Amino acid sequence: NYLSGGQTLEQAAARLSAINKANTRGPWNLSFSWSQALQLPILDLCKGKGELCIDEMSKLYVEELKIAGAAARGEYE
Repeated sequence: NYLSGGQTLEQAAARLSAINKANTRGPWNLSFSWSQALQLPILDLCKGKGELCIDEMSKLYVEELKIAGAAARGEYE
């Protein structure tokens, strides 16, 4: 795993996708440790609201996982 720390989800996904597109050496792919890239935008939804916005957080999380999955397959543009 390559750490995504300090990168936005989009930056990490673009880099990971490029790495996996170039992978011609084996059947495996490289993945990032996504915790910061996935968690910070979700937590930002709740800043200053005094409560968890579960529905919004869930929708964003699903969208972020789609991006992360595409990047892991080398398909994120």
